[in-house]
Amino acid sequence: MTPNLLDPPSASSPGAGGQTPLPPASVLSPPQWPDVARDLEVDKLVEAMAAGDDYVRKVAQAVLAAASGTGDAARVLHRQAALRDALAHPAEVRELYDLVIESIESRKQHIVSLDLLAQHPGWTLHSAIDMLQALLVYLQRLRKHALALESSFASVAFRDLFAQLRTELDEPWMAEARSELAALGFRDGMLFGASLGAGNHIGTQVLYVGGGERVNWWARLLGKAAPQFAFRLHPRDEAGARALSEIGDRAINEVANALAQATEHVFAFLDTLRGELAFLLGCVRLHERLAALDVATCMPEIGDDALQLRTSALRDPTLALTLGRAPADNDVNAAAALLIVVTGTNQGGKSTLLRALGLAQLMFQAGMFVAARNYAGGMRCGIYTHHKREEDAAMRGGKLDEELVRISAIADWIGPGALWLSNESFASTNEREGSQLLLDVVEAFRERDIAVYMVTHLFDAARRLASARRGDALFLRAPRAERGVRSYRLEVGAALDTSFSADVYAELFGGDAPPLARDGTDR
Repeated sequence: MTPNLLDPPSASSPGAGGQTPLPPASVLSPPQWPDVARDLEVDKLVEAMAAGDDYVRKVAQAVLAAASGTGDAARVLHRQAALRDALAHPAEVRELYDLVIESIESRKQHIVSLDLLAQHPGWTLHSAIDMLQALLVYLQRLRKHALALESSFASVAFRDLFAQLRTELDEPWMAEARSELAALGFRDGMLFGASLGAGNHIGTQVLYVGGGERVNWWARLLGKAAPQFAFRLHPRDEAGARALSEIGDRAINEVANALAQATEHVFAFLDTLRGELAFLLGCVRLHERLAALDVATCMPEIGDDALQLRTSALRDPTLALTLGRAPADNDVNAAAALLIVVTGTNQGGKSTLLRALGLAQLMFQAGMFVAARNYAGGMRCGIYTHHKREEDAAMRGGKLDEELVRISAIADWIGPGALWLSNESFASTNEREGSQLLLDVVEAFRERDIAVYMVTHLFDAARRLASARRGDALFLRAPRAERGVRSYRLEVGAALDTSFSADVYAELFGGDAPPLARDGTDR
């Protein structure tokens, strides 16, 4: 059996669409993931999903990390359908997850040293029998849940899982499995055949399961039992006992290994199912947290155009989790935007919007809901971030050097169809030099079909991009509200030649702001 809650069966093996993201330990995060996770504050999202569950935390990190590397439409649609079921039946998903956890935890009761198991096939056999007998109980409980839930779940992912549990673990199979395990216990003795090899050493051995037959003790007492050839070892014959034990171990070695492998297969199924349910449960927890904060969510649509971006009431979910309330929302409507430039007043919501856009794309590609009333966009083959950093405390280099090192690494990794999120890149140098560096990077990326969403205070760069009047660009700005009050809602418009420092002056020092220049600016 193979659970496919997160990936359609055709995408379960590595290949087109990227690596299967489970189990978490097998995932190699894309090289840009540490910066993406830091700049988008993904840890706040993950903590809300985990709710103290360390395993859910690891799974969520792994799935989101994989989503920053690629986006696959078939996988996204498959997960969205499974997530709709999970959101509609949260209690049932929690119950399934708890049952799988309980079944995996039962393994701790049967742990034996691997070295000892390798040396003693008899121990391997009996340990595997004990574990499989315990697992049959849990598999039967899983099947009972499947029968009860199959009709109420609509997604292909859950219905396929329930169908596997119903058909492959039916009552005849369960009865046969119990019977076989009981026979392999050899309670009535062990019967095997052997050939003689060179020097009369034992050659090939064949084990006959169920060949032992218990002799009635009353018939034996009356002498009516069938004649048997037997011998007895002296209680102190340690060498003889060891020789007989080795002969028996050789007879059951293949059976013991087969049962041990069967046990591992069952646990592998349960481990995979636990990981997939953990991600869905994490999404349910995050959805409940955001709903309690009155943050709208929706399942994003895959747009006809990869560059399409249309969303309303988009919010930054990490800011909502931090504030404990719903922050201001924004609408973005771009038919084919390869470039989105965000400018405007300080503390006007620019960085928040950029982070909201980045998180929405990341959650979208992970198959999750997004924090918006509606959202339609395209898949990107990688998400990259380049945000300003604090001064290097070790003084190994200047801030501009550090920015150039990071952009050089991104240039090595990024490819056509990716998304680059830039927050005040090259602001560490002067206006002229910073603008030219930013323009060079933006134009190089646009030529390679790499989408750029950027926040900048470099007016010269923003002005030159706007003057090009290209149809693939959208310009947004944070407006100045009356008396310096911020609305945090951005509007369509090119950059203004002002930083509204008068508002900053009034906020810091109080009273009326100094008069503006003759041209109406405060530069």
